[in-house]
Amino acid sequence: MSPKHVGFLVLGLAIGLLVGFGWPHVKQRASPMQPDHIEQADDGHAHAAEDSAAPRSGSGQDDHLPSDEMHQHGEEGDDQEHDEPEDHTAVHLNAEAAEQLGIELATAGPGSHTRKIERPGEVVLNENRVAHIVPQAPGIVREVVKNVGDPVEAGEVLAWLESAELGQAKADYLAKWAEAGCCTVDLSRAREIHDSTLRLLDVLESSPTLETLQQTNESTTGDNGRVLISAYAELELTRAGYARERALFEKGVSSERDYQAAESAYQKAAAEYAATRDSIQFAIQRDLLEATRTRQVRQIDLTSAERRLHVLGLDNGDIKELESLAQTGAADTATQPTCNDPNCKGCAHHATAGRQAGSTVRTRGDERLAYYALRAPFDGTVIQRHITLGERLDDGANPFTIADLSSLWVDLSIYQSDLPYVKKGQKVFISAGPDVPEADGTITFLAPVIGEDTRTVCARVVLPNPNGRWRPGLYVTAGISTDQQTISVLIPTEAVQAIDDESVVFVPTEEGFEPLLVSVGRSNSTHAEITAGLSPGDRYVLHGAFALKAEIITSGLGSHAGHGH
Repeated sequence: MSPKHVGFLVLGLAIGLLVGFGWPHVKQRASPMQPDHIEQADDGHAHAAEDSAAPRSGSGQDDHLPSDEMHQHGEEGDDQEHDEPEDHTAVHLNAEAAEQLGIELATAGPGSHTRKIERPGEVVLNENRVAHIVPQAPGIVREVVKNVGDPVEAGEVLAWLESAELGQAKADYLAKWAEAGCCTVDLSRAREIHDSTLRLLDVLESSPTLETLQQTNESTTGDNGRVLISAYAELELTRAGYARERALFEKGVSSERDYQAAESAYQKAAAEYAATRDSIQFAIQRDLLEATRTRQVRQIDLTSAERRLHVLGLDNGDIKELESLAQTGAADTATQPTCNDPNCKGCAHHATAGRQAGSTVRTRGDERLAYYALRAPFDGTVIQRHITLGERLDDGANPFTIADLSSLWVDLSIYQSDLPYVKKGQKVFISAGPDVPEADGTITFLAPVIGEDTRTVCARVVLPNPNGRWRPGLYVTAGISTDQQTISVLIPTEAVQAIDDESVVFVPTEEGFEPLLVSVGRSNSTHAEITAGLSPGDRYVLHGAFALKAEIITSGLGSHAGHGH
């Protein structure tokens, strides 16, 4: 035999061996068609059943030939016959062995599929319930009350600061408060004089006798009553003189000159009385208006000073305490005894002691005037503290951060392909691991723009945290249940097994349980859609598929699983 013939013979033997060992070993339905569109898996995790498991074809059209045609093809390639025995991957089990392996059969049929998207997320603070405590006025830290981790209630003191600016603002407020108090007294006095004078004028209008007028009790008219009564008395006196002289003149007893003098005096007194009435009536109206206006101006100044204190961090309780301090100081001053004898040793000693005591009280008052508290705006927990004793804090300092941890956010990263299925109001199940109970929340915010770096959209979930189990910074996995669809063939995922990177379902045959090549479509953690290979009404292994797969591998066919001849 020539070397050329020997070369052809070796080449034929190699092709025959390659074709003989490259034939698919897994049973396959005739011409399973792959669907035009397979929906992508709805989560980013690996599943036992892949999303697009289509029948894997061989290297050529001979892969679909029957075994006898394969032998014929091999004979044509190398002109030699191969009597190699046929391999079978069917698992032969009797009833007892099948029961021990827990083999259970089911019938393929339709089912309802809920798309569930699983995405990573992070627990973060609820920014609507976070407060950065800042000093309203520069000051020196005199006392720190709270530390990181301490729970606080609304209005509770976090630290005490001493501020010269606040002390000046408090002093200004007290001055305005005192002025407003004096104006209130002045207004009350002006109103009382006004009302009493009007009552006196009404009495005078009835032309009472001087005896009746003296019995009128209008002691709160001030100088107005004295001037009015004096003018009225003069009027009454001249009126009586005029009446007497007229009577005498008419009888021819008195001269015309005396009569005219009496008449002139009466008319002059009447004019002066009328002018006095008008002047006093105008004066009391003017004084009342002036006292009212002054009181309003002082009240506006007081309100402005009070608003300044609120801006500097004081609340209504602090201002009331400040007013009480001022009232106490005024009462102490009012109760001090007075002595006009400069040689009185006891009084001199008492005066010296009083000055010393007043100095102490004034020092304490000044100290309290300069102090103000940093307070918590709501119930929460101190999560940050940047403050030390004796430190000077400016307006831009951030000594404390308070957060309400009873409500948190979970920020999820949603891929572009999942955006059509994620909407506001959807329920989300949050999981942080097998040892942490699952929690649920609701999507309340979906970012309107896609992140430039991550190319994802932030979906925000409000996570109730009443017992403090969830902590900001914790990484979680969120499951979002989206649309629900009816699928013609839906089976549990445990029935789908992977053999040599192919998805198979075990079906009962006359030879045993054989792996059937299938195509898996949409799937979740419990069920998978079969798009090809298994039809409605077909019987398949529901429980025990993994045991059958193990039998194939341990029986020595594992290296040929999914391939053979």
